[in-house]
Amino acid sequence: MDRHSLDALDFPRVLSLLGRFLTTGLARNALPRLRPFDSREKMARALDQAREAARWMREGGRMALPALPDLREDLEGLREGGRSLRPRILADFLRALRTVSGLRRRLGALEDRPALKALGEALPDLSDLLDRVETLCDDQGEIQTSASPKLSSLRAEIRGLEQRIHRRLEELCARPGFTKYLQSPQPVWRHGRPALQVKPEMSRFVRGLLLDRSQSGQTVFVQPETVLPLTNRLAEARHEEEAELRRLLAELRRDLFARREDLARAFEGLSWIDLTRARAKLVLECGFHVPEVAPEGRFLLRGARHPLLLIPLWEGRVPIEEAEKAVVPLDLSLGDPFRMLVVTGPNTGGKTVALKTVGLCQAMAQAGLPIPAAEGSALPFVDGIFADIGDEQTVEQNLSTFASHLKRIQRALDRAGPGSLVLLDELGAGTDPEEGGALGIAILEHLLERGVPTLASTHLGRLKDFAYQYEGVENGAMAFDPDRFEPLYRLEIGLVGTSRALLIARRIGMDASICSRAASLLGERDPALEEMIDRLQRTRRAAEDQRRRAEEARRRAEGEVAEAELRSRELEEKERWLAEESSWLAEEEIRRARALLREPLRAFLNAPEPYGGKARGLLKLLDGLLAHTDLGKRRDEYLRGVEKGQTVYVPRLRKRCKVLGKDRRRRRLEIEVGGVRMTIPFDDVSWLQPLDS
Repeated sequence: MDRHSLDALDFPRVLSLLGRFLTTGLARNALPRLRPFDSREKMARALDQAREAARWMREGGRMALPALPDLREDLEGLREGGRSLRPRILADFLRALRTVSGLRRRLGALEDRPALKALGEALPDLSDLLDRVETLCDDQGEIQTSASPKLSSLRAEIRGLEQRIHRRLEELCARPGFTKYLQSPQPVWRHGRPALQVKPEMSRFVRGLLLDRSQSGQTVFVQPETVLPLTNRLAEARHEEEAELRRLLAELRRDLFARREDLARAFEGLSWIDLTRARAKLVLECGFHVPEVAPEGRFLLRGARHPLLLIPLWEGRVPIEEAEKAVVPLDLSLGDPFRMLVVTGPNTGGKTVALKTVGLCQAMAQAGLPIPAAEGSALPFVDGIFADIGDEQTVEQNLSTFASHLKRIQRALDRAGPGSLVLLDELGAGTDPEEGGALGIAILEHLLERGVPTLASTHLGRLKDFAYQYEGVENGAMAFDPDRFEPLYRLEIGLVGTSRALLIARRIGMDASICSRAASLLGERDPALEEMIDRLQRTRRAAEDQRRRAEEARRRAEGEVAEAELRSRELEEKERWLAEESSWLAEEEIRRARALLREPLRAFLNAPEPYGGKARGLLKLLDGLLAHTDLGKRRDEYLRGVEKGQTVYVPRLRKRCKVLGKDRRRRRLEIEVGGVRMTIPFDDVSWLQPLDS
């Protein structure tokens, strides 16, 4: 990827803004080296990682990363003769190993997110090294007492000696009349040895070794001879402790250095995971989108905005809606049906911003970064971005501004092909307009013949006609409001723009006499072309406004239709439930009536005829009423599918009961209620549970 083009597009500034979302020094130091990938596969994989990470984090997933420093230099320092393995370095290595182990386990378990799963699986297994470091040191990087039996024994001895020395000093200070020799009865340690604070004139009465004298001279520090043997042994034990610590650290240094390749790979993995989380935050916090990877030569941007016009959004100072509202979006389709777009329009109209937006979005996408564009945007893998944007005069090479432009254009002509992207700002400018226009046409013809996707901006009239003469080329104009005399910063495909230099000069306050003189020098010219362009832009803007209003009306209508359909479905559902509830209530009334009449009628079953027959007929009629209701028919259909082990609702018990058996011929169910088995007729079962149950 051409370094000058990336600089011209301000790609390094985008990377510096991305640094706000990073956590580790590993990633911050690696960020300036991030470049667009050199293969379509790497680009697609990185974009998949960003897309999956954003979705996972939106659903509550976490990539836990502590604020780790860059440990790669410390890793190289583990060589023999390198820097000492200080507690801070050990603590950082321990946190890094724990982070690698946790992310490897967490990301490796994401079966439904293959890109993140692969990211976790790429981390080396350092669990054995983690166990080793955790055994030796604590979270602050200090060697633990349990690191070795010898260290444990020495530290126990040191604690015991310190306690014995302290007790002897306290006993000495507690002797009657001894305190008169002391400035303070509190024992102190001086140069690693215990001492008493003695008055200078009384030092001859305290037998021992003079260790030090205070700056004021009012106190001398004496180590009593009674603790000298204990102090000597304490010094020896501390020396042995230091030797054991050096031995343990040397072993740990060798263990870490032996795994330096795995550790380096782990640090690279942590750096990339940190960057992946930062890319996901661009989606979640800035409203960026991950573009699809398009076929070669096809560029589709929907609602794209120049990333550096969104700096308040990057920095979290404004909400997404406010930031997007402040920048006019760019819609662009390049590659089908045209591979070259010639952009014209007034100065300060946004031509350069449009070219930079396309180039910068391409560079970001190819580096695996989400872009400030709407969903549906798609960008291809390109083998190079060649941008001639901005002025550059190379004094060292004695090149003029125009010559430096030509040098950059020549680089594109030499190297660009159908899989590249060429951006030429103010093509043909900086020299005689006639010669510049002719040279610009020749350059565009060469790029068109080689099928190179190209965006070129110009003010030259000869280049404005280029698109009308060649197939595969289209014009684009930066919209200008002819009524309010101000640029709209919107790219309109299919139109030719005008420069409007005199109009802009008047608007910025240039002296009216100068503008009038310029107009007179320009001479009389046919205003038909500019009037036609003005009419086209008015017509285009009116059509666009009408299309936008129609689209809004269509969306409102679709929303109203959807809302009406939802209300209709809700009403139908409510009506169905009300009908079934009323049927259930009616059936309940029939049940109550049958229950009230059944017992009195049973008393007449054995009565003399015709009373017995009438009683049996009435009972049969009551039983049939339930069978012939709508719910009764549904009940029979429902009960045909009920099997042993299922549950049914029994209204008179107001419970759901487990089915133990079914007798189809006699229309009876055997159910279980509270551990009791009982038999009920089909009519006692409701397929519908009431709404208030």
